[in-house]
Order: sequence, then structure tokens, then C-alpha cells
Amino acid sequence: MSAVLKDQDQARVADFARLVELTRVLKGNFERSEWERSAEVETERRALIERIFDQRPSIEELPLLTTALREVVRLNDELVGLAEHRRRALARDIDMVAVGRHASRAYSGFAASSRRP
Repeated sequence: MSAVLKDQDQARVADFARLVELTRVLKGNFERSEWERSAEVETERRALIERIFDQRPSIEELPLLTTALREVVRLNDELVGLAEHRRRALARDIDMVAVGRHASRAYSGFAASSRRP
């Protein structure tokens, strides 16, 4: 790799690092259930990905881009796991609400029938 990257290459290398950082921030937001902030970060991240892949990487950039993308893929795998865990937790919550409503209706029906003369 050449010792000195062109200014344009340096800017792209900064974008690679920013992509990894945004993905880490997104993961942290997921872990804290900060959904609105997650959506904002994901919007920024997608725009950055489009900009990165808008042009072919130079030979000098390729190893740096590969390293960044490997980290992004690893973090994305963790994000998928977090999303799946959250989906299962929400499904359990929905089931519990349904059970509670069913019990409430049953109790209301029982209470009403026991008050009749």
C-alpha cells in the first residue's frame, strides 16, 4: 500500500471508519431500546454505505474497506440477534396482554352472573 493516500482516498477511509462507528452506535441504541435514535442512525448509515459503494475502491483502500466491512458484518449479526430477541420478548408481552384480557372478561362475566338474584 502506498505510504500516502490521496485526499479523496483519505476521505473514503474516514467514511469506512465512520461506518463501523455508526454500526457500533446502532448496536448500543438497540441494546438500550432507543428506537427513534436507532432509526436516525440507520438513515445516516445507509447514506454512508451508498456513498462508499458509489465508486470502486482503490487498491490502497481495499484492505481497509475489507477490514471495515468484516467488522460491520460481525456487528450486523449481533444486531440481528438483538432484534430477534426483542421480537420474541414483544411476542411474549402480547401473549400476556391477551391472557390478561381473557381473564378480565372471564372475571367480569363471573362477577356479573354472581350478582344476579
